[in-house]
Amino acid sequence: MMTAAERREAARLRSERWRRAHGIMPRKPPERPWLAEGLSRSTWHRRRKQVREWEALTVVATAREAVFDRLDWQLARLRREIETAARFADEGGAIITELAGYSTSRQGRACSGYNGGGIGGA
Repeated sequence: MMTAAERREAARLRSERWRRAHGIMPRKPPERPWLAEGLSRSTWHRRRKQVREWEALTVVATAREAVFDRLDWQLARLRREIETAARFADEGGAIITELAGYSTSRQGRACSGYNGGGIGGA
């Protein structure tokens, strides 16, 4: 006669043989990296959490720096465009002043659009 412990062991082995015969593999043992480092589980998870948070802050800081770099580039480009527009405005003002002086010196003869009705001038 078998004892209760022997019957349980035989049933366990029989079940395992049946499971393997049907392609069911035993579970792999859980990974316990905190044991390899000689730490408690809670300490290991707490330190991993701190590392994750630090990496997230680093990513945010890097993204922020990228935004500021792009903003600096856009401001420099805008300043160049404003300087170009101001230069064109100054040149346009000089041209208008020159044309205004030219039209007042001619007293409206050639600039008025009317040449007296005849061909070749008034």
